[in-house]
Amino acid sequence: MTTIPYRLGKIKHRSLADEAYCYLKEQILSGHIRQGDVITEQTVADILHISRTPVKNALSRLESENFVTTLSGRGTLVNVLSIADMRDIYNVRIVLELLALDTAINHFSARDLEEIRRVFVDAYNDYKKDKSSLPAEDMYHLDNMFHNLFIEHTSNHYIRKLMPSISERIQLGQLQAYIMTDTFETSTLQHLEIIDALEAKDLPEAKRLLQAHLEWSYKVMFEAMIKSGKKKV
Repeated sequence: MTTIPYRLGKIKHRSLADEAYCYLKEQILSGHIRQGDVITEQTVADILHISRTPVKNALSRLESENFVTTLSGRGTLVNVLSIADMRDIYNVRIVLELLALDTAINHFSARDLEEIRRVFVDAYNDYKKDKSSLPAEDMYHLDNMFHNLFIEHTSNHYIRKLMPSISERIQLGQLQAYIMTDTFETSTLQHLEIIDALEAKDLPEAKRLLQAHLEWSYKVMFEAMIKSGKKKV
């Protein structure tokens, strides 16, 4: 199990179980603890300098969210998302984002759209000058920021509750895709086209472009997962 340094107490009101939960989830979603790795309570407790009890509580919480599975007497296994899992998750994501856009489109301010356009144009120009200036983690965060716009502005509060879990499930796959493929330019141009439609308040065109973009995004991730050696189930 590969880990990165972590310091307790970043947010003082969190319990030790919350700290352990946030640490483990961060490590899993960033890929530092890999899918298929086995986590032991004692190892995590030693890293965080806490007892095993809050670690056990954190792992139970992660298991309830389907990130890990307890192995009797052997530790806790980080669940592996198959291509079939990712396909199903993306199908749900597409439906929810399109539903979010139905109500969000009238809630975007001109300033919202102007600011996100500027962010993407600046990133695009930097990337064209020097691809190494934009690491995969930054590409992912830019992409996530764009798609969060629909969730933040929708009036459907059920979507706002459901989407964070969906986004977490695809985070690692998106990171891998950006690392393994040269698709940031295409993705950014698609984002800018969607922004054009949002500024024009053209809901049918915005939904068409968003769906096409998400289907393309899944295809890119699918190909990256194949290259990384995952087997279809």
